[in-house]
Parts: sequence; C-alpha cells; structure tokens
Amino acid sequence: MKNFFKSIIAAFSMFSRIPMPRIEWDEDVMRHMMTAFPLVGAVIGGIMLAFLRLADFFELHDALRALGMTLLPLAVTGGIHLDGLCDTCDALGAVVSPERRREILKDPRAGAFGVISVATYLLAYFALALAFDGSTSSTALYCFSFVMSRLFSANAVTRLKPAPDGTGRAFHDAAGKKGRLGLFTVLLFAVLALFVIIISVSETNSAPSVWMFALLVCYISLKRTVEKKFEGMSGDLAGWFLQRCELWQLGALVIVSALAR
Repeated sequence: MKNFFKSIIAAFSMFSRIPMPRIEWDEDVMRHMMTAFPLVGAVIGGIMLAFLRLADFFELHDALRALGMTLLPLAVTGGIHLDGLCDTCDALGAVVSPERRREILKDPRAGAFGVISVATYLLAYFALALAFDGSTSSTALYCFSFVMSRLFSANAVTRLKPAPDGTGRAFHDAAGKKGRLGLFTVLLFAVLALFVIIISVSETNSAPSVWMFALLVCYISLKRTVEKKFEGMSGDLAGWFLQRCELWQLGALVIVSALAR
C-alpha cells in the first residue's frame, strides 16, 4: 500500500503540474504508476466540473467557457500529452518504415505535421467546447472522459506490444504480467457500461452509448496504428491516443446533442 501511494505521487509528478513531494523512484513505484494514472484524470475531471459550475453561476460568455475547457486541462498537465500528439503526427506524416517513425518520435524538434496537428486539435476542441450544451448527463460524461482516456491509455502501454526502448517500454516492463491495471480496467468499464444502460433507458438518451462507442473506436484505432505503423507502443503514442480520445468523446456529446434538437 505504501508503494502504491508513492506511485500516486509519482504519477501526479510526471503527468501533471500539481505540486507533489519529492520521492525516490524505483521498480515498485513504476510498477503501479499506470494504475494510478487515471487518478490524475479524476482530479482534472473534478477541476473541470468546478469550472463549469462556476461558469454557469457567473453566466460566463460561451466563448470564455470554451476557452477554459480547452486550456485548463493543458494547464494542469503541462501539455505533456499534447507533445505526444505533436510527435506522433510528425511520425505518421512521414512515408517511412516503422523503425524510422520510432526515430522521429524521439526527435525533440517539432515538424510541420506536428505543428499543424496541434493547431488543428486546439481549434477543433475549442469549437466543440463552444457547442457543448452543458446538460447534467453530458457534463458528467465529459468530466469522466478524463479518467477513461487515461485508463485506456495506461492499459495500452501495459498490454500492447511495446517499442524496443523508451518510456513506454519501461512502464510496460515494470507493470509486468501481474499488474492490477487489467482488472481495474474491466471493473471500471463494467461500472461505466451499467451507468450508460441506466442513463440511456431512464432518460432515453443516446449520448452515453455514443460516447462509449467513440472511446472504443479510438482504442481500436490506436491498436491498429501501433501494429501497422510503429510495430510497438510508446509514451508518445499513449499521449496521441489520450488527446484524440478526449476530442472524440467531446465530439460525440456535441453531435448527439445537436441531433436531439
């Protein structure tokens, strides 16, 4: 239990800008970091829920609310996952071998494809946030998306074939076959599925089902990209998936809301 608390501190230290006490990293700490990773998403979801409630209370302009929805998650994470999106899009834009794509991921310089992808992502997210209706069920799913994107991102790092080296490989090896993340994913997904069924039936609301479908499509897309384009999972690919997942889930909520009008 002590090591798990250390893993929580390490996860927040690495994947957020939230101040944390300094600890010594070892294999036991890294073993559980991916299991603790979704807790970072839970905190971000809580922050976003508080922000949306305050935006409603002060009747904040829709554009300012959308700006907060776009920038607050980046402020909390420091843009670490957006960096993965940038690097991965640079690599995907090059018509080269999987080995060369993995080399591009390691290049700290941002290329044209990466810059374009980040700009497009932020514009798309802002536009979707501007169209977000803010209903109770949509807000709950939106805030929960920060947990699910990190849960499935961590699951991909520990379960999919890793790249030969890099951060993703280190976490994959540290988690091992006895990691708790697989069981945690199944249990949380089962709870989510039950929530989706209850909301869909009681409110005749298709948003939860479409939201979950977007999550699964993103994960399947990640798996295919890892196998065909890179031949191994990496930390940058995890960040790319996480950002796309949050964008797609927000898009699903907006589309369903628009069709219901």
